[in-house]
Amino acid sequence: MKRLNFKRAITAVAGTLLLLTPLTSAPLALAEPGDDPLKQTVNEDEAYSTDPVTITQGHMDIGPRVIDGKFQLAVRDDSKETPVWRDPSSVVLELGQAAHLTVPENGQYDFTGAKGGQKVYVVPQSQIAQVPWLGWNTQSPEVTKLLNRGVNLTFLGAQGPGNVNVYLESGNFSKPVQLWDKRDPKPQSIWVDLNTHTHANWVFTEPGVYQLALGIAGTDTAGKVYQASTVLKFAVGVPADQARNAKWEGEVPAVPAPSAALASSGSNQPAPQAEASAEGNGTAGSNQASASAEKPAQPAATPAANQNPGGQANPAQPQPSEGGSGLNWLLIGFAGAGALVLIAGVLVYTSKSKSAREAAKAEVEAEAGSGSAEK
Repeated sequence: MKRLNFKRAITAVAGTLLLLTPLTSAPLALAEPGDDPLKQTVNEDEAYSTDPVTITQGHMDIGPRVIDGKFQLAVRDDSKETPVWRDPSSVVLELGQAAHLTVPENGQYDFTGAKGGQKVYVVPQSQIAQVPWLGWNTQSPEVTKLLNRGVNLTFLGAQGPGNVNVYLESGNFSKPVQLWDKRDPKPQSIWVDLNTHTHANWVFTEPGVYQLALGIAGTDTAGKVYQASTVLKFAVGVPADQARNAKWEGEVPAVPAPSAALASSGSNQPAPQAEASAEGNGTAGSNQASASAEKPAQPAATPAANQNPGGQANPAQPQPSEGGSGLNWLLIGFAGAGALVLIAGVLVYTSKSKSAREAAKAEVEAEAGSGSAEK
């Protein structure tokens, strides 16, 4: 009698899931079971560099530091064995073919400025090979000691040939939550708690050189304001040398003071509960971006919704489509459906095999009875 190999069936299901994972041109950089890709420790003695560098893959965060007594934004380059904080003006993030993805045809991502079927460049919320994995953190020990509760991280604007859109996906089948969009001319602030480590999706709709201006602002317990700004350079589908010497046209917009950023935010919308781990000072805390609430000291958990005083959505601000689920979860849904079909096939096969065995047994018994009767 032939036995059904359940281990082989499970392997087949796993193979089906792998075939239906997101359509990237590079393999996913999967963590070992039990690993938290957002769990990290930021130490006080990490080096700071102004040496020019091009980063094509690996993990990095933008975040506040106090360097030589100056509050500033820096890039924590964790793409090598030893993390190094870098002057953003010395860094070019290069997106190549591995970051070139196709937008789904279902209209769920029209809010990014790209249409279904269009090829775009993406720094994804989850790490993939051969693509820079950019996020932000507020874990530097000197910053957690200096500031009170958290900071406003502000998208001041962008320059480049296409649109830039940054959004979060929660992983619970809810629609994407937009944080920043180049088409909105206003500063766009989110509230970030101290000891936070977050990654989001960064979408660039056209190839070319992009510059993104970011600002950060916070207060200490006495109410003293600390703020800084910087410009990140991206070579999107073009050689890094084209971005190396790019200069911001005009003046970089001013960073809103913490109270101004909070006062200018509209009504909040829920933020996704992204993966996170809380380990105290210098380690990952709540992985949530949030809208500026009425008081800087009030921890929040939602990105600022771009709304006018009347509560109506700002028409200049694209909104995610209603009922939309994330790209990753759409594809995982297909994977789940494929797995169910495969499991159903296994069950049907098992049922048919059992029926065939029972029929054969009955036939043998009938023949044996007939032979006995003849004798």
